[in-house]
Amino acid sequence: MRLHHVNVVVPPGCTDEVVGFYELLGLTRLAKPTEGVSQSGAWFSFPGGEHQLHVSEREGAVNADQHFAVTVDDLDALVVRLRDEGHPFERKADVLGARRGNTADPRGNTVELMEQR
Repeated sequence: MRLHHVNVVVPPGCTDEVVGFYELLGLTRLAKPTEGVSQSGAWFSFPGGEHQLHVSEREGAVNADQHFAVTVDDLDALVVRLRDEGHPFERKADVLGARRGNTADPRGNTVELMEQR
């Protein structure tokens, strides 16, 4: 068993607000299948192509404490790029020796960033 994709939710019509954020994180936008899935939203591939992020548009989306975490090679450099583009970053306590913190896409979906040890 292995992870295929993570899904985050944005309100209808708000996909374009988050596309640049996920590209800034290093994800690559994918063409969605033309059948079997909604044509709203967007799909992305993580580096390496094995895992995906799906953005779905849903009415009444609530982000609460949902999040996903990714490991990054250079946390400091990514935080600079995020802040330069106006995205938040909140440092959290280290876990298992890894520096980490949270950011969020423009619609409030939390992404935890953990530095590769």
